[in-house]
Amino acid sequence: MKKFNVFSLILATLLVIAACGGESEEERMAREQARLDSLRAAEQARVAAMMEQMRQDSIAAAEAGAMEVEPQIEYGFTEEGSFVVQVGAWRSEEKAQWFIDRWADRNYPNAFVIKHGTEEDGDIWFRVRVGNFGSREAASAFGGQLAAEINSDYWVTSIE
Repeated sequence: MKKFNVFSLILATLLVIAACGGESEEERMAREQARLDSLRAAEQARVAAMMEQMRQDSIAAAEAGAMEVEPQIEYGFTEEGSFVVQVGAWRSEEKAQWFIDRWADRNYPNAFVIKHGTEEDGDIWFRVRVGNFGSREAASAFGGQLAAEINSDYWVTSIE
């Protein structure tokens, strides 16, 4: 019986210690959140330091004259030109116009939509074009730059 009482006393003591010293779910979650916040702050500090270093490197390169400025190419938009660059065609006029509206900040004043096809056969396309250019070469040079900029194909078309 004495052994039973000693064993019971030890078991009761262990249960009391476990109950009093254990971490609650809320405490565990708060500790985990604090850990995540610390990691996030450290990552933000690392990114800020990297961005500052890039800014300093850029300033140093500009002061040293190492940065090249891309020359502005004049493509020669002209009202009398007989060449245009076509970059797409859609069945929906709204989608074609949306495509042009995306370019509003790029300063392409001669972008337009042209309807091709007839209502009778139902084969109507809305073509997105930019132009007019005085020569096929000027249109092709512009088309190459535009295609790279918008990640699209293009083709040069002569107009009547």
